[in-house]
Amino acid sequence: MLIIQRLHIFKFLISILFVVSANNIFAQEPNQKDSIKEKVPLFKDFRVDVDISPIFTTLLSGGETYSLEGALQTTLLNKYYPIVEAGLAGANKTSLEDINFVTNGFFLRAGTDFNVLKQKNMNKKFTNYFFVGARIGFSTFGYSINNIILTDDYWNETKTYNFDNQISAKVWMEIVASIRVEIVKNIYLGWSIRNKNLLNPDSEGKISPWYIPGFGKNDTSAWGVNYVLGYKF
Repeated sequence: MLIIQRLHIFKFLISILFVVSANNIFAQEPNQKDSIKEKVPLFKDFRVDVDISPIFTTLLSGGETYSLEGALQTTLLNKYYPIVEAGLAGANKTSLEDINFVTNGFFLRAGTDFNVLKQKNMNKKFTNYFFVGARIGFSTFGYSINNIILTDDYWNETKTYNFDNQISAKVWMEIVASIRVEIVKNIYLGWSIRNKNLLNPDSEGKISPWYIPGFGKNDTSAWGVNYVLGYKF
């Protein structure tokens, strides 16, 4: 039921994004429509982004987490911006109870953005974007949890448990808002903020990873921020 509810919410948010896009398309004045005689190309350009925020987040976490991420985004019909984001991420965390969590794996996100800035409001020399969009994320990874100490109240015995070479796969959805600013010709800086919702959370009582590559700390929902440097071809 939880997954079905989240899928309904996701579909509702996607419909909002399409309404926003449609409003931008039909908001042109009639004389502007009549003046556009050239056929809009199916494919216009593409941009490659590199996420540089892990440089700072890894330092702030004391090396507990790491991430390497890049993205490829293209322009279709001058109004849709499909994007694929991929990378590697992991964690090595020791809790206050001396339990050690290790995760390493690959992640992939795919979706599309819509530019809510109208062309007439854009800088004529440089092109800037304010995107809203959605993603489906997927991660496959291995993890280990070591030094779990449990005491048997009946026998009054203490045992240490280690769970090595565990494998998991997670799927989630994201709603994203982002900005891209062209600082010099074809070179962009920008940031994005995203809300993530896990579609297949672990069942209660399962030995679960502390960290999910591409998603963050293992929870039903999470927030993420990216700061990117990109080049448009």
